[in-house]
Formats: sequence, C-alpha cells, structure tokens
Amino acid sequence: MELSALTRAFQKLISADNDFSNAVFMALMSPAKNTVLADYVKLVDGDLQTDELQKIFQYYHADRKEKKQDYTPKSIARLCAVATEKAGDVVYDLCAGSSALTIQKWTQNPEKIFICEELDGQVIPLLLFNMAARNMSGYVINRNALTLEFAKGFKLLPGSRFSEIEEIKQAPDILADEIVSNPPYNIKWTAPAPILADSRFQGKPIPPESNANFAFVLTALNRMKPNGRCAFVLPCGILSGTPEKEVREYLLDAGMVERVISLPDKMFESTSIPTCVIVFSSGNKSVKFYDCRRKAAQEQRDQNGQYGGASHENRTYHKTVNVLPDDVISAVCGSCHSVAEFSQEVSVEEIAKNEYNIVPSRYIAFQEREIQHRPYADIMADINRISRERSVIKVTCNETLAKTIGLYEVAQLVKQSNSEELDKTFRLLGGHYESRRYITLTKAKNEFKVENQDKEILSSLISFFLPMWKQHIFYLNQEENRLLVELRDAMLPELMSGKLEVLTE
Repeated sequence: MELSALTRAFQKLISADNDFSNAVFMALMSPAKNTVLADYVKLVDGDLQTDELQKIFQYYHADRKEKKQDYTPKSIARLCAVATEKAGDVVYDLCAGSSALTIQKWTQNPEKIFICEELDGQVIPLLLFNMAARNMSGYVINRNALTLEFAKGFKLLPGSRFSEIEEIKQAPDILADEIVSNPPYNIKWTAPAPILADSRFQGKPIPPESNANFAFVLTALNRMKPNGRCAFVLPCGILSGTPEKEVREYLLDAGMVERVISLPDKMFESTSIPTCVIVFSSGNKSVKFYDCRRKAAQEQRDQNGQYGGASHENRTYHKTVNVLPDDVISAVCGSCHSVAEFSQEVSVEEIAKNEYNIVPSRYIAFQEREIQHRPYADIMADINRISRERSVIKVTCNETLAKTIGLYEVAQLVKQSNSEELDKTFRLLGGHYESRRYITLTKAKNEFKVENQDKEILSSLISFFLPMWKQHIFYLNQEENRLLVELRDAMLPELMSGKLEVLTE
C-alpha cells in the first residue's frame, strides 16, 4: 500500500493523528484491543509477514541524527532469519525497532519465544502492536542495551487470537538459540564500569569508544547458547577498520565467525552506507565469504507527495530499491563453494596472514574478462589528429594582455598538460605523441602574435576570432580527454594481466 494511504488508514484505525504512539499503547492495553488488532489484520489483507508499521515509523518518526535509526529492509531481515535458523526455543532481537527481524523469525516458526529489546520508548508501542497482532509469546524490554539501564518491560502470552500483555518490573535473563540484530551504526559509547565485572567483556578486547558496533555484538554473543547462531547487520567499515582489529582477531581466533556477506547498496530507505551481515556461531576454523553486491533485484516503492500543495500531493513518486532474491539468500546460507565473484571459504589461519581483514572481496576470485576495444593505433591516431588540429594556429601574447582578454586560463591548460608522460604511454603501445604548443605567454609589452598571420597589425578580426578559437580549443581538449579515457580503459585490463609491460628508463 502507498505510504500516505497506509498512514491515514492506520491513524483512523487507532483514532490518532500524527503522534499515535500513546494511542497505540492504550489500544493494546484496553478491552478494545482485539477489535483494533483484528481491523489491522484486515487493513494489511492478512499479510503478517511484512512489518507495515515500520514504513510509517521510518518516514515520520525515526531519529536518524541522534539514535541512528535505519530500520531493516525485509529481504535483509529474511537473510538474517534464514542464516540463524536452527532447532531451539528462544529468539532474541537486540535493538529490535518495530520488529522487522523478529517478524521474519516468526514466519519460520510462530511457536517460539521471542524476546525483543529496544531503547527507544516511542517505538515500543508499535513493537508490542506487531507482536500482539501475530499472537507471539515472549517479552518486550525497553532498555539501553549497552548500559543495561531498564525503563520498562512487558510479557506476552498467546491468547485465543492475539497476545495477552502484562507489564513486568525487571528484564528477564536472556539465553537464546537464535539471535538477530541491526543495531545503530557507529555511535560513540563508554564501556560501563567496572568493566572487568561485566561478563560481556571479561577476557575480551574492549571495542573502541569511537563506535559501539562490536559492543552490541559482544552483548548479544554473551546471551547466546553454546550451540546458538547469531546474525548482525553492520557497516562494512568494521570488516577492516584498525580500531576494531583486536575484537575481530579475538572473535576469529575464538572460532566465532561463521560467514561474512557483503550486501548490495541502496537497500535501506534512508541511508546509503555500505552494509554487511556477519553470522556468528561456535567452532569455526574457517570463514565463508560471500559478495552479493551484484546479486540484487529491484523493487519499486510508491509514495505520494507529502508537502507542496496539490501538484505534489496528488502525484505518486516511484522509488527503486535493491532487494536480495530468495535464491541468493538460500545460496549464502548454505554450503560454501568457490564461485568466482561470489563465494569462497577461507581458513582463519589465512585470514590472520591478512591482518584479520574480513572484507569478502579480498578473498573471492574475480573473472578476467576480454574487453573489446578499437586498435590502439586507431585511438592514438585520433589523439594525434586532435593535437595537430589544435596547434594549427599558435598565439603568442603578453601575459598581462592575456589576463585582460581571457587567454590566461588557456595558457594554464598547456602548463598542466604532461606531454612527456603521454608520449611514454604512446611508446609503450608502439606510437609517438605529436605534441605542439598552441599558446605562449611572454613578458614583451603588448605583444600579441598569431603565427603565419601579419605580425605587426592587431586586426579587428581578432575580436571575432578569439571567442571561436577559445571555444574550439576547449572542445578539442574535451575530445582529447574523452579519447584518453578510452585509451586508459582499453589498457588497464592488459596491464593488470601482464599483456602490456610498463617501460622503465
């Protein structure tokens, strides 16, 4: 459903305006709850496998500046769900938001116990609403995951159709079989004191204060059963960043890293930051690497204009986002085979030799492609033709006069050109670059000279000639740059493969 239409329908359903959090909460806690939840199920045509409320909260209420709230797209949530699927009773979603990740776990097995932990009190009612509408059993914990400051909590018990909810005074102990998380990225944090008394960090490197990415990871792993599995959506910088190296080293040497998956760009609604999924489990002597950046499919989202009058509000805007197809999700969650440009399994010992860098593209082989291009001789002949044509007329001009009549910047282009280096490139390919100077600045007072023309008279024709000449020079420079790019792109694959050898002197 289009966003603004969905929002209006939901606001009408709960009898609320823009700020509907309290109204949702009251609807859940009142005797009218079942009616509201039943009407919501009708509103989404019974499709409870998608977090529709996430779309509303992401657009109207998410705090991207302070809380870094970018809610998880459905296909990434599904990837995390499949990557962590195993026998067990308890699912834990750290930094749960409105429950997109939990919902995908629920679609696998609705009979499990679902524990959702979230800091933002404003989204807690939507989280409860989503879980109750799906008749989940479990807990919602409103708590700071890093400092462990508890605000409030709720227990959900299955009812005849929708969950029954009761408030609790303290958070339950958590020990989960399956853990999923998309925490806020790169937020600063301070390790809680006394740090050595905190079981999450005992005997482990402390994540850098500059970002809490691995602090969330260590928090989750501390609550995972010995044979459990955990999937985190994280920024790609943690895969190779120096501040996080000690934590990566600890996790890899401890056998906790199972697989690393690079994701396509443009998957999130509100951020373009490159992201990845890291899957954790116990006893891994190797890591399965996947590069999904070229595996995306496209999906269109429709949204009417929200502001700017009827001309915008009556218009539907289309936004294309990338999604991961189900067959790709199945591939990255199964056995790992060596597939060029997609997957490779690498020993922890080999990763250690690479300074514990876990960027997938470092280990995955790439296919060499034969790139078709024009013969080098033809490209070089065109470049020399441009050079000769540009140099047919040579201007010699007093430097001060050149600044006055607008020729100084043309002369600077000549200074910036590097004909010697270009000639070396041509000689590498068996050619020669024919370079000729087409403008010279001089200190001679009032000198302005066009070679092969009358040297004593500054003709009035110059005022008509110069603008056309300048425009022609700029055009020819652009043409030369275009052809140089073509030459560069033609040479690069052959330089990399060794077909061409760089000349040394």
